Amino acid sequence: MAQASKREVAITEETRLPDAIPDFMKEDIGSRQGTENFGAEDMETPRLKLIQALSPELQEYSDLRAGNYLNTVTGEIHKTLRVTPIYSDRSYILWNPRDAGGGILARAQDGVHWSPPNAEFRVRLDKNQGGAEVVWRTADTVQRSGLHDWGTMNPNDPNSPPAATLMFNFLLAMTDRPDDLPAVLTCQRSSIKVGKHFVTQIRTTGVPSYALVFELSSAVSRNSRNQEFWVPVLRGVGKVQDEATYRRFKGMYAAMSKTGLDLDKVKGLGDEDQAAPTADPEGAPAY
Repeated sequence: MAQASKREVAITEETRLPDAIPDFMKEDIGSRQGTENFGAEDMETPRLKLIQALSPELQEYSDLRAGNYLNTVTGEIHKTLRVTPIYSDRSYILWNPRDAGGGILARAQDGVHWSPPNAEFRVRLDKNQGGAEVVWRTADTVQRSGLHDWGTMNPNDPNSPPAATLMFNFLLAMTDRPDDLPAVLTCQRSSIKVGKHFVTQIRTTGVPSYALVFELSSAVSRNSRNQEFWVPVLRGVGKVQDEATYRRFKGMYAAMSKTGLDLDKVKGLGDEDQAAPTADPEGAPAY
């Protein structure tokens, strides 16, 4: 049986109790004393990671189950939670294979233009992808590079996934805990359809995303090989009702719209949840 980590906090929204703050401490709420020499650039952005049946975190957290969400910074575990989407982006990333050390080789933060452009990367694929040595070339745009197409991770295998990963990243505030750090939910590969549906839900409401409240949960899905994996489920449950909370979320959006989402600060984003099966190659959309 897995042993509980010392930093484990196993909770659900139904059972979590507010942290008790002693009266003598209340005058210092909001203080940054002790960390005043650090700025926002020195902090991680939490990620809400959807746990799969083979996720390594299951060995670290005794209360964690497949289908739960793990906050990668706080260690909190959620079955469901109420969230408000503050900011979102659509980007492509060309990841260095994990066996070769991982990390970002190139990115198209705007979903269109590669940085660096017209670059060539000679990489060795991970063992689970065949271990072949391949060459990826970015061109100036994602479209011209073709790296978003199926069959480009391994040019000798037309059924291999795209070399470039399309990512929908959603910065989600905890609606019932607006003072908590927001966390990133990423939809990619097998969950990209969920991301597209979420965008559609938001855009058809006629109000800013930071005015909306969704229930985040998960559900089991299967590919054509009958492999089982978990995908996010987002159900609209209403709008933010508290004015102070709404203004706080609006301020978060204003700040993020200027800086954008720094993917380098999102812990574990590059691991691609390898415990999840890949999407079906046959007839898959070229994203």
